[in-house]
Amino acid sequence: MQNRSHQNFHVLLVAEPKQDIHSLDASLKQSGFHVRWIEKYSMIQDEVRHRVPDIFLLDTQQKDLACFEICHSLKSTSTFKHSRIFILSEKVDENTEIAAFNSGADDFVIRPVKPEAMIRRILVRVGATKDSISLQSNIDSKIHFVIDRESYGVFLNQQQINVSRKEFELLHLLANQPGKVFSRDEIFKKVWNRHPVDKDRTIDVHVLRLRRKLGMNLIHTQKGIGYRFSI
Repeated sequence: MQNRSHQNFHVLLVAEPKQDIHSLDASLKQSGFHVRWIEKYSMIQDEVRHRVPDIFLLDTQQKDLACFEICHSLKSTSTFKHSRIFILSEKVDENTEIAAFNSGADDFVIRPVKPEAMIRRILVRVGATKDSISLQSNIDSKIHFVIDRESYGVFLNQQQINVSRKEFELLHLLANQPGKVFSRDEIFKKVWNRHPVDKDRTIDVHVLRLRRKLGMNLIHTQKGIGYRFSI
């Protein structure tokens, strides 16, 4: 999940149409979240094929076991490693809450949902992943790219790519703002903490290595300026 304003976060809401859910859906959209609302667990698989949600809001819908199984399945898949899962429940007993967290949920919310408080809870949770970047191709939904600063891990379609420290820093810088052209001077300053010298090919060598390791051209050359990341 990339460090960004919540106007860019994608939410998958899975719940039956009830008043508090309608209010939550409206409040999220008014706050700038991109919300996709479906009513059945069975529809989740088709939804996530097109986009990896940043946030899942799963209502137990009186089917605790199915909800918890789905939560566990999502959390066990590297594709959704950085997604945040909130379980919404009308049950207030401690056993249900414990079962929700045991299934991998990031938070447990008692219904009826209070929309503004819910939005604050979401922002707190997603803020914990600000050093991770999760991107999916707009052209090919099968291409999913994750950069995790905490572990210095780079993952392309769930496969880990071994990179050096400087290769990671360069990739993280570019991927953090897809489409933005970074000048050579800017890259040297932010990654190497220095200014370039004449005929310095350091950046070019690192870009070449990354292109070879990633197996595809995600880093594009902007002739006469620098580089940009695009997926």
